[in-house]
Amino acid sequence: MAQTQEEIASKKIVSRLKRSRGQLDAVLRMMDEEKPCTDVLMQLSAVKSSVDKAMKLVIAQNIRKNSNCHDEKQLEELQKSLDLMLKTK
Repeated sequence: MAQTQEEIASKKIVSRLKRSRGQLDAVLRMMDEEKPCTDVLMQLSAVKSSVDKAMKLVIAQNIRKNSNCHDEKQLEELQKSLDLMLKTK
């Protein structure tokens, strides 16, 4: 059976959060190993970026889920706008 847009979005969010958790675990290891501050900050920046992306995915999923739009053309335009939002920082 084909997955719905919501199921696909949820899997992307979970995947992103698992990646963020892995990056954060790496930061903790770096701290234990007393790695240089610049290396730790670079990894923390990656964690922050990953969490920001997860937040955008959650917002986009919520907008799609709660949209009263049923017209295919409008839904397509909404999806394009959401995709553009997700690409921005």
